[in-house]
Amino acid sequence: MHDKPPKGPAAATDPTTDDTALGTLLAAAHQRCRQAFNSGLRAAGIEARHFAVLRGLAQHGPVSQRELIELLDVDKSAMVRIIDDLERQGLAERRRAVHDRRAYAVRLTTEGEQRLATVQEIAVPIGRELFGWLAPKDREHLVTTLRQLACKPAR
Repeated sequence: MHDKPPKGPAAATDPTTDDTALGTLLAAAHQRCRQAFNSGLRAAGIEARHFAVLRGLAQHGPVSQRELIELLDVDKSAMVRIIDDLERQGLAERRRAVHDRRAYAVRLTTEGEQRLATVQEIAVPIGRELFGWLAPKDREHLVTTLRQLACKPAR
């Protein structure tokens, strides 16, 4: 890390002064976290994307795929593939929605609830390794900044 931002050509790659470099750094951090979670969750037969949907279903389910897409901000076709994967493993199921016979509600199965509990036990030490070193004030600032970034409307 630099105490002062670099000058000259190096300044163009300094995320403290270059928005593109900041975006690249954020993408690299995301990739590192995703790889760590995928590596750890592989033993449980799922990936980070499955884990996110299982957690979403546990928190909000049963819900329609459309609601789940909006809640988790996942691409429609990606969500269909994730739900298909979870159904094949017996972790989630689509059922006709009570309020709209044309729609399906997605819910966790009993096996899905059990797998989620197992996966959460795997995920805790991974999260601790990735983020546990942050001082509480730094962590709070990071969370606040990421929430602002995630919720800021695009122009």
